[in-house]
Amino acid sequence: MAEILMVIAPEGFRDEEYFEVKEELEKKGHKVIVGSLKDTAVSSEEAKEVVVDVLIEEADMGDYDGLVFAGGPGTQVYFENEKVLEMCYQTIEQGKILGAICAGPGILARAGVLEGKRATAFPTEKVHLDAGGAITSDSHVVIDGQIITADGPKVAREFGVKLGELLNLDDDGDYGEEENDDGYYPIAKEEVKEVNDEGFPENKPYYEEQEKNYEKRVDEDSE
Repeated sequence: MAEILMVIAPEGFRDEEYFEVKEELEKKGHKVIVGSLKDTAVSSEEAKEVVVDVLIEEADMGDYDGLVFAGGPGTQVYFENEKVLEMCYQTIEQGKILGAICAGPGILARAGVLEGKRATAFPTEKVHLDAGGAITSDSHVVIDGQIITADGPKVAREFGVKLGELLNLDDDGDYGEEENDDGYYPIAKEEVKEVNDEGFPENKPYYEEQEKNYEKRVDEDSE
């Protein structure tokens, strides 16, 4: 069993990227420790409150087997947080698993740990992955060595499963490479109702706007 520190924004973390990922990790027998800047955190979609186990200022990566960041509109609070960026670097230096989903990989890019690594992120963060020297992918879940990234809430469960599998591997420093580019994202408009019927919440304007930007980016790339 591994013990992983899961960092969420104090306000505006994406529900699926915390609750579903945590659930999948716990299914595989891992212990999830929740970290944030405040004693309680509130999600972006359903305003759910989560009790935080450890404050970021008190966190020590020597105590954990891995570090993972949930995404959501509140993630930007960590983009320039020196303690969080240092934690990313320490995780890599200590040979531990480092994960991030949605806007979360933007933290990794700013920490300088994605240079030369395959990675993905929510469309608006891909420019920062490029700037950080990453080999930016349009796949939905990407594993490169000890780093795993995913591009949004629709693949939260898959991200959690893959992250749990990485934590279960022998500590031989060779985690391999993997990319999943199945047709999850962006979702076509006619599919939205079907997905919501399966339990996914409606996309809020923040995400709808970013999907438009993603479609524009794809159109420009194809010209």
